[in-house]
Amino acid sequence: MVFCRACGTQIHETAPACPKCGAPTGAPTVASPREAEIPAGVKGWSWGAFLLNWIWAIGNSVWIGLLCLIPYVGFIMAIVLGFKGREWAWKARKWDSVEEFNRVQRKWSRWALIIVLGAVAIGVLAAIAIPAYQQYEMRAGMAQMR
Repeated sequence: MVFCRACGTQIHETAPACPKCGAPTGAPTVASPREAEIPAGVKGWSWGAFLLNWIWAIGNSVWIGLLCLIPYVGFIMAIVLGFKGREWAWKARKWDSVEEFNRVQRKWSRWALIIVLGAVAIGVLAAIAIPAYQQYEMRAGMAQMR
């Protein structure tokens, strides 16, 4: 038996609320609504979690996502985050609504795609520009020798 924090009435330790004043006791319930069911619209693939893995994990308080920093485990964990990240993010934080959650996750996905596609574009430009510049330098050096 424990005492209610609000009114001091003696209650059973597994009681979810005080029978006298109704104050929650903090005792574990069978299944809270947050744990029992993930709302429709939350489940699904997360490009933000997959592409920005450890950064996304910190931003969404999904601390298991930091396993992406471990060599060899990181790629597998990135895939797991892609599949399960949205559910874990929903459980990890208090969201006002599913719409707010989806809006935030869309922003993560949008920025992940922008960053990755930008890096790919820079890589392609470098792959074209560096050999062209090397050929330019070689031709300029030969022209000066003459």
